[in-house]
Amino acid sequence: MDLFKETVDSQTIWLDGTDAGVYLFSVSVCYWFENSANESPENFMPAKVMKRAFYKTMEEFPILAGQLKATSSSSRLYVEIDKDNLNMPSYTDRYCSLDYAAMRKSGFNILKLPIDGLSREYGPPVSSGLIRGKVEPAHFRIVRFKNNSGVLVFASIAHYITDGYGYSQFMNRWAEIARWMQQQAKEDADEPFPVRKYNHDRSFHRSYRSSKIIDLEPAVVKNLTTDTAFSRPFAWLSPGMRARVLRAVSYATPRSSSFFHVSSTQMEELRTKVQAHAPEGTRYTINDVITAYLAIVIGQAKEKAATDWWSRPIPKIIRKISGNRLGNPMDLVAAANINIRPRIDDPNAGEYVGNMVVGGSTVFSRDEIQQSPTKETLAAMALKIHRAILAVNKQYIGQVGHLVNRHPSVNAWAMLQYARKKNKLGISNQYRFPHYSVDFGSGIPSMVRQAPHPFANTVFIMPDNPQTGGYVFEFNLAPDVEANLIANNDWMKLVDGYNKYQ
Repeated sequence: MDLFKETVDSQTIWLDGTDAGVYLFSVSVCYWFENSANESPENFMPAKVMKRAFYKTMEEFPILAGQLKATSSSSRLYVEIDKDNLNMPSYTDRYCSLDYAAMRKSGFNILKLPIDGLSREYGPPVSSGLIRGKVEPAHFRIVRFKNNSGVLVFASIAHYITDGYGYSQFMNRWAEIARWMQQQAKEDADEPFPVRKYNHDRSFHRSYRSSKIIDLEPAVVKNLTTDTAFSRPFAWLSPGMRARVLRAVSYATPRSSSFFHVSSTQMEELRTKVQAHAPEGTRYTINDVITAYLAIVIGQAKEKAATDWWSRPIPKIIRKISGNRLGNPMDLVAAANINIRPRIDDPNAGEYVGNMVVGGSTVFSRDEIQQSPTKETLAAMALKIHRAILAVNKQYIGQVGHLVNRHPSVNAWAMLQYARKKNKLGISNQYRFPHYSVDFGSGIPSMVRQAPHPFANTVFIMPDNPQTGGYVFEFNLAPDVEANLIANNDWMKLVDGYNKYQ
């Protein structure tokens, strides 16, 4: 840590509207490593090496030691890195009384860890530190299981710092430096330090935004900006106070977390069947098909939950008094996050580790989501998704950038509302990110899991271990919606494994 403090320079990084919209969230992932080779503690992910490698990685990600602030005039967010007053992320390395096999038996359920291993407060991405004046940029927890049987590396990085792509870059860089340090400890080692370049300057994000104005779909505009009587005052709050609002809302929103496994074979078979009904010249991706499938099964689960609630005595009376204006079925808005780096035609885009994600929103009517997920219905819905994702070109990206930067607080409020609306579904596809290449010198993880999310209406699609193959769907839904999903035969016949955080 001392070496990092000597190398860091004071600087200010002005955040973009794309950062401001998601700054109340975090990217939080659990990496589970098994000591299958029965290595000694000195060789299996040694604590001293991992800590030294971490602070060496911090030298290339100094934004992690900055203080999140807002201007008094425009509420624009920025990160101030003051070398004499650093806001360092917390880092702990401790032992746990449980054996790694017990965690595997639990389905790698982080909530099964005892308090002395990993406090439950670190499960949800919104840490307890956010209710204080200072916003914690990140926290890292290493848990070593009984008899050196395995290690959990839990890392939670505030979303205003980076997106899923940048997060995976940090984790892989940390692991790479740890491997290099272990290699250097050998007598005959003469391997040069691996050089990488990372760009945190948000001006890169703004450089490709053209002045050409294009019309965005109303659903896209509504999802990105919610200018209400609450959004503007929300902007006047300090970053810490805004986080208190989020914390309160997250506690007030019931949610349940569970995960399902779908094999690669099953997924490709489904895509191939749906592809047979695609228009000529159109090739559906797995993302197109699975988003359509999720829209149907989750849309049906949400509508059944709403119908059951409005059929209760008191809600039924309220609906009658309203003249049946309340409780009517709604369209479903599905938004899949898109990594836009490959779409801006810049060879240096891969070096940028700020937020470069745009949500491709698709609106499905009640009639569409009430259909059975046949090959024909999935093909029609996948076409809408396919076209929505293709529409995310350079001009579209530029217009979204202009939109969210007009008043970033409105964008942030929109994200908060999005997490609460019952007819919303946020889908984060992370199966293309190299989570399973994170190797600290003793092999890749046996399992990678998202931490339970503090809001309902989200789905994370993660890669499974390469030896197993397939996809892990991690749902954060209202409990009644989750129960309806599990009771849906169309969904359960697609999956081959199920577990629940509880």
